[in-house]
Amino acid sequence: MVSNVLISHADSYLSKLCLEIPGRVVGSPGNHAASAIIREQLEQYGALTTTQRFDCLDYRSGDIRLTCGRESFNALISPYSNRCDIQAPLVQATSLDELRSGNFRGKLLLLSGEITREQLMPRKYVFYNPDTHKEIHRLLEQQQPAAIITATGQNSELAGAPYPFPMIEDGDFDTPVAYLTDIEGQRLEKHIGQPAHLFMDAQRIPSWAENVSASFGPSGQQRFVVCAHLDAKEGSPGAVDNAGGIVTLLLLAELLQDTPRCPSIEILAINGEDHYSAGGELAYLKLHEGKLNQIRLVINIDGAGFLGYTNALSFYGTEAAVEETARKVMEEYPTLAVGESWPQSDHMVFAMNQVPAMAITTQGFAEMEKQVAHTAKDHPDIVDTPQLVEAAQFIKELMFKLDKSHIC
Repeated sequence: MVSNVLISHADSYLSKLCLEIPGRVVGSPGNHAASAIIREQLEQYGALTTTQRFDCLDYRSGDIRLTCGRESFNALISPYSNRCDIQAPLVQATSLDELRSGNFRGKLLLLSGEITREQLMPRKYVFYNPDTHKEIHRLLEQQQPAAIITATGQNSELAGAPYPFPMIEDGDFDTPVAYLTDIEGQRLEKHIGQPAHLFMDAQRIPSWAENVSASFGPSGQQRFVVCAHLDAKEGSPGAVDNAGGIVTLLLLAELLQDTPRCPSIEILAINGEDHYSAGGELAYLKLHEGKLNQIRLVINIDGAGFLGYTNALSFYGTEAAVEETARKVMEEYPTLAVGESWPQSDHMVFAMNQVPAMAITTQGFAEMEKQVAHTAKDHPDIVDTPQLVEAAQFIKELMFKLDKSHIC
């Protein structure tokens, strides 16, 4: 049975993270405030907490003006772009072949069509980076356009729900980048070969962020790790993605306080899943280099509690006994079911390093990504907090049963 007290606490945590804090972009003041709130709440539940600080970039963007002849165009500044004030001939590339063969040095390059169908992975992103993306980055660096404008539609698989999406969102990419809709791009195409002017007021801000870790149970033993990313995209309250995951961690901590014979458990609020640098993930891997075999199982919560859908559980490199136990425990929790494999988010960081992992997300993940993710629509109103309570209860029961049975 779901406790009304826990539901009330979940609602309170969600409000603090999504409404009382001005955004949780990595390195921003709101992100710092969220880390502090999480740490304070975990300590109230008796956990021993530590933080792991790392350097990162925050950013600010202001006015943008894109004109060609007498026409003005509606454009946006790509996150982490450098500022610019450029007048140059407008040129275009719509495919990899055109990018290979063109001469774009010192010009204002419009990318549109086939080449802009999906968001580029950041240049230094180590967890997933297709060869095609690497080649596009290499060609753009060789060509040295004065600035780049990308005309995009929607790419929910990599960029979430925004239309248009920023094809390049990368603090390690130094050429100034703007983006606009594919429809606006068609208007701009009519001016290819003409002089165009692009002004963008943008600033990269050196900053810091931190992971928050809390320990329950005996130290010095192999442990369970339960994690969720605390950061969110600019302009989004980040309720389903992923304040709900953090709320689940805090509910789990509340359930663990003063629990006798608690196994060794680390609750980890990780900072960077929605940031181009994945700084929190890389910092955690570096801190635990050579010691990841001390983790019995990782359980990652991301996108859970999407209203109207049940939560979905999936497994990565786990023993059959782990999945069998999880399925048995799930019988008591009607808002949980086994879902499809989901090769994204922080569980994959561990699975790629041979750490067995599980993920809890929403059965409505595709709909959430297409309609809500990374936008202002990701609001607490679309979070089913009783589902988060059940998820926390399930995680606790599962870990205790796995520990008692000496599984994993």
